[in-house]
Amino acid sequence: MLATTVLTPDGSTSSIVGANSDRRIWRYVYRYRWQYAGGFVFLLAATVLALIPTLLVKYALDDIKAAVDGNGDATVTTLLGYGGILILVALVEAALRYWSRLLVSGSSRRIEYQLREDLAWHLLSLDQGFYVQARTGDLMSRLTNDLQMVRDFLGPSVVDITRSIVVLLAGFAFMLVVDVRLTLISFAYLPFVIILMAYFETNIEKRFMEVQEQISELTERSQENVSGIRAIKAYAQEEAEIATFARENEEMKHRAMRLGQYEAGLLPSMVALSAGGTLLLLWFGGHDVVDGRISIGELAQLLLIMSILATQLMSVGWVVASAQMGVVAIRRINEVFRTPAAIADPARPEPFGRAEGHLELRGVSVRFGDTTVLHDIDLSIEAGTTVAIVGATGQGKTTLANLVPRLLDPSTGTVLLDGRDVRSMTLADLRRQVGFVPQESFLFSESLRENISYGREDAGDEAYEHALATSQLSNDLQQLGDGIHTIIGERGTTLSGGQKQRAAIARALLKDPPVLILDDALSHVDTHTEEEILRRLRTYMSDRTTLVIAHRTSTLRSADRIVVLEDGRIAEEGSHDDLLRLGGVYARIYREQLALEQREEDVDASLVEPPSDGARDDDRGGTR
Repeated sequence: MLATTVLTPDGSTSSIVGANSDRRIWRYVYRYRWQYAGGFVFLLAATVLALIPTLLVKYALDDIKAAVDGNGDATVTTLLGYGGILILVALVEAALRYWSRLLVSGSSRRIEYQLREDLAWHLLSLDQGFYVQARTGDLMSRLTNDLQMVRDFLGPSVVDITRSIVVLLAGFAFMLVVDVRLTLISFAYLPFVIILMAYFETNIEKRFMEVQEQISELTERSQENVSGIRAIKAYAQEEAEIATFARENEEMKHRAMRLGQYEAGLLPSMVALSAGGTLLLLWFGGHDVVDGRISIGELAQLLLIMSILATQLMSVGWVVASAQMGVVAIRRINEVFRTPAAIADPARPEPFGRAEGHLELRGVSVRFGDTTVLHDIDLSIEAGTTVAIVGATGQGKTTLANLVPRLLDPSTGTVLLDGRDVRSMTLADLRRQVGFVPQESFLFSESLRENISYGREDAGDEAYEHALATSQLSNDLQQLGDGIHTIIGERGTTLSGGQKQRAAIARALLKDPPVLILDDALSHVDTHTEEEILRRLRTYMSDRTTLVIAHRTSTLRSADRIVVLEDGRIAEEGSHDDLLRLGGVYARIYREQLALEQREEDVDASLVEPPSDGARDDDRGGTR
C-alpha cells in the first residue's frame, strides 16, 4: 500500500490522502454520514407522502361514481376535504424534500471544499519529478471539472438515485396492494429497462472519459498559448496555433457529440418503455373495470402511480449519466491521490534550529532511469565558504544544487547539513535554512513587494532596502508605475529577464538563510550590474555558505573555492589561481568563457555610435 502523509493547513496530517483505495472518496462521505442519513430519512418520508394523493384520488373518484349511481352521497364538503388533505400533503412533502436536499447537497459542497483543499495540499507535497511528467491542463481539469462532477454526484445525483429507487419500490408496493395481477403486467417491461440501462451505462462512462481527456488537452493547449504568447507573436505563429487549437477543438466537439448521442438516446428510450407499461395497464385494467374486478378509482390510482414511476424512469437517463460521470471523475481524482510523494517528512523528524552552514556530500550518486547524472560525489563545504560549481551543460551542476534543499534525493549516498542527514529533518525546517535562486526565476502575479517577501513576510523596511540595494533592483523601481507595490503580472511578465532574476535574488536575501544557492542566477544581468551585485554580495556571503553555479569569469574569480564537474564526477577542485596553474579542465573552460565574453564586449562596442565631438565616452562614464 502506498502511504503518503500530507500536512494540512491546521498542522495535522490527512490519512485520507494517503490511503491506496478507490473507496477513499467515500471516507469523506462517512464524515457526514449523519447528515446523509437524515437527508435520506426525510427523502423516504417525502416519497411515501408523494404516493398518498393517489389513494385520495381513488377514494374521491369512487365516492363520485357512487353518487352518480345513486349509491353514495359525495358532497362539495367531502371533495373540499380531499382537496385540503392534498394541499396539506403537498406542503409537508415540499418541506421534507427541502430539508433532504439541504442536508445532502450541503454535505456534498462541504466534501467538495475539503476534497479540493486536500487535493491542493497533496499536489504541493509531490516532488518536481511528478510535475516533469504531469500536464498542467490535465491537473487543472481534475481540480475543476472533475471536482464539480464529484460534487454533483455526491449531492443531487445521490438524492435522485435514492428517490428513484424508493419511488420504484414504494410504488410497486402500493400497486401490489391494489391489484397483484395488473401490477405484474404493468412491470413486464422492467427487464428491458435493466438491459437498456446496462448498455447506456457502459457507453456513457467510456464516452465521458474520452471527453474529460480531451478537455485536459484543450486546457493544456490554451495554457501554453497564453504563457507562450510572446514566442507565438515573435515567430508569427498565430495562424499555426489557431489551426492546432481548431483541430483539438474539433476533436472535442466530436467526442462531446458522441457522448451527447448516448445521453439523448437514453431519455426517449425510457419514455417509450414507460409508455408501453402505461398502455398495458390501460388495456388490461380497462377490461377489469368493465368486468367489475376493480373500481374506476382503483384503475385511476394505478395509472397515477404508473405516471409517477414513469417520471422517475424518464429521469433515470440523467441520473445514470450523472452517476457515471461522477464515478469517472472520482477515479481520475483518486489517480492523483494515489501518486506518492517521493520526498516527504521522516516518520520521526528531529528538531533543527538555525544551521551554521557546513555542507557535506558522501558517496552521492543520482540516477534518472538508466542515466546516471552524478557519480560518487564526495564534497565537504565549510560554513561561510563560497564555492563555485563549474562544468559544461548537462554535467549535473543543477542536480547537485537541488540535493541540498531536497528538491530531489540522491539515489545512493547522503547529504548532510551540520553533520546531520537532511532526510532526518522536516522539509520545512530544512528549507528554512536555504535561500535558493534557480535558473528560471518564477514570480507570482502579485506586487513586487509580495514576491520579494515570499519567504519572509515579517521583514522590516530596513531589510527590504538592503535586499533591494544588494540585488540592484532599487535602481529599477522608478521605472515601475507603483514602485515596489507594482503588480508585475503572471510569471512577472512586465519585468525583463534581468529584473526577474534580481527580484529572485532579493527574495533569497530577504529570507536571511545560512545557506545560499545561486544557480546561474546572474545569466540575464549585464556585466556591470553583475559586478556590482557580486561586490555587494561579498559582505553578505562572508558568514554564509554559498553555492554558485555560474559561467562568467567575474563570478568564478570571486569564489573561495571552485569544484569542476565533468561526466558527473568531480574532475578538479581548488582555488581559481591554483586551477589555472594546473592547466586542466577548469583552465580550458575559463579561457573559452573569457574569449566569449570578449567577443560579446566587442559586439556591444560596435553597436554604439561614437559621439560627434570625438569624446568617445560610453554610458558608464568610462573612456575608450
